Amino acid sequence: MCAMFEMFATIVAACAAAIYGLSRSVFMSGVHRNLYRAAFIGIIILVYVTYRIYHYIKFKNIKKLNVDFDDYLYYDKYTSPLYRAGYFISYLVQNILFDYTYMKRNYNFCKGLDVYDGGVSEYYIKFRNTWYRYLKLTMIRHRISLKKLQAFSCDMKNEMIIAALNTPEEKEMHHQFTKDAAAYFQEHQSFNKKVIEQFANYAEITPMFRKNVLKHYRALAYTAKKEPEMVAMVKKQEFRRERDVNDFKKMNFR
Repeated sequence: MCAMFEMFATIVAACAAAIYGLSRSVFMSGVHRNLYRAAFIGIIILVYVTYRIYHYIKFKNIKKLNVDFDDYLYYDKYTSPLYRAGYFISYLVQNILFDYTYMKRNYNFCKGLDVYDGGVSEYYIKFRNTWYRYLKLTMIRHRISLKKLQAFSCDMKNEMIIAALNTPEEKEMHHQFTKDAAAYFQEHQSFNKKVIEQFANYAEITPMFRKNVLKHYRALAYTAKKEPEMVAMVKKQEFRRERDVNDFKKMNFR
C-alpha cells in the first residue's frame, strides 16, 4: 500500500508548524521561558548521563563474554532506537517517492491528462482506501519487521556466546536451553520471563544468553499474533478498493 503524497505532505507540514509554534511560545516568548529552557537543558543532560552509564555497564558485560566486541555490538544495534527511527524514516520516504511517481504518471491533473474515464473520482476512491487506517497498518508492518530483526540479532548474538564458551559441557547446556525454549514456544506460542525461569539449569546459563532467548521468543510471539491481523487488513482494504471502483463504474450519473 502506498501513501498519498499530498496527505502525507499536509500531515508533515501541520506537525512541523505545531512544533515550531509550540517551541516559540514556550522557549521564546513564554512568561517562564527561562525556566523552561533550563528544564530542557537539564533533561538533555540527564538523558545523556543515563545513556553513558547504561552503555558503560552494557559494554562491560559484553566484554566479559569473550566474544568479538565489534561483531556482538553490530548485531546488538540492529534494533536500537536510532536505527529504528532510521528504518521508519527510510520506509516513509520511499513510500512517498513511489506514490509521487505513480500519481504523476496516472493522475497528472496539472496537464489535464486523466487516463481514467471516471474523471478524478477514481483517484478520490483510491485516496480514501489508501489512507483509511493507513497509520495503524504502517505501524504494525514496521513493528513486525523490527521484531523479526530482533529475533535474528538475538540468534546471532547467542551463537557468538556459545562459540566463546570454554567447555563442551557448557556449550551443550546452552544448546539444550535453546531447544527447551523452542519446544515450549512451539507448543504454547507464547513466552515470558516466568516461563524461562522454570527451565533446567536456568541459574547456570549466561545472563545475556537468557536475555537474548527471552527477547527472541517474545519477538516471535508478537509476530505470530500480529501478522494475521496485518494480512487481514490488507486484504480487506484491497477488496474495498476493487469493489468501490467496480461499483462506481457501473453507476449511471446522467
